[in-house]
Amino acid sequence: MSVAAHHPQALPLVVLTGFLGSGKTTLLNRLLSDPSMHDTAVIVNEFGEIGVDHLLVSTVADDVLLLASGCVCCTAGDDLGASVASMLDRRRSGSLPPFQRIVLETTGIADPALLLQRILSDTELAAQTRIQAVITVVDAVFGEATLSRYPECASQVAVANRLVVSKLDLIESRGVDSIVSGLRSINPAAPILFSGCDGLSADRLLGDTHADAGISFDAAPPSAQRQKLRDSASQHANRYRTFWLAWYEPTPWDDFKAWLEGLLIARGDSILRLKGMLQVAGSAQPMIIQGVQHALYPPKSLTSWPQGTPRSEIVFVTRDFSSEAAVRSIQQFLPYRITVG
Repeated sequence: MSVAAHHPQALPLVVLTGFLGSGKTTLLNRLLSDPSMHDTAVIVNEFGEIGVDHLLVSTVADDVLLLASGCVCCTAGDDLGASVASMLDRRRSGSLPPFQRIVLETTGIADPALLLQRILSDTELAAQTRIQAVITVVDAVFGEATLSRYPECASQVAVANRLVVSKLDLIESRGVDSIVSGLRSINPAAPILFSGCDGLSADRLLGDTHADAGISFDAAPPSAQRQKLRDSASQHANRYRTFWLAWYEPTPWDDFKAWLEGLLIARGDSILRLKGMLQVAGSAQPMIIQGVQHALYPPKSLTSWPQGTPRSEIVFVTRDFSSEAAVRSIQQFLPYRITVG
């Protein structure tokens, strides 16, 4: 691949990836709390994004928010490359603060190799940015099973030049050794770091010691390469579906919990990720709901609804599980009028 030379003032671009529910956003929030990261632009592309809402303090533009850390954040659409270009244009024009790096958090089913090829094959973007790191977060609990079942997860590990293992508190040491061995078999070169360790600072994670190592792509004629990317993206998109269920009635927690736990036990293999907010009967605070495959995370409450009228909304990312099946399931416990999107 022919790649344009970096401008001397090219901005570092950090790609943060990892499969659904691996802990990318938790790691991102930890990074953004580091004072050295205050001049960072964040681009988030995640299904049902709740992401960093609890850090948002003000609006810079219609689609750009200022975080409490001093960083600016936007939610990207399907074309992350276009979002990077847009933020660079706004930085140049002065409509955004002069951020000094970009962190790009991908959706959990993204193949980062496709994303990097899109950026590197764009002459203007390749000249304005340099890929400082590709950080892949791997869940210590479900990581081995996910690596064996989903090629996207293996691709995320293979292209990384930093690997972060999360959720160590939920697994025995033998399990940690096993997931590390599995990661080494796919990517023997990238350093493996452990989320939750006091030493996992922004400097350690983003330092230039391993920058640009292990990131390479096969050369291909531009036209053939573009067609290959279109075909791969189409096949990738057809593997998964995302939908959301919403309703306005306050929901009894015990009934909702009984439904969701039963659903994850029965269909957890097909439900890759769910996340959302629940309007709990008798509470003015929204409750954050998250689950991965067969596991339901402990719920968390926000102090207030982020926007608009309180409404329960749960976003699903699934394989072989339809929105119609989800509605039939929930209405056995909650006979509300469910909106599907």
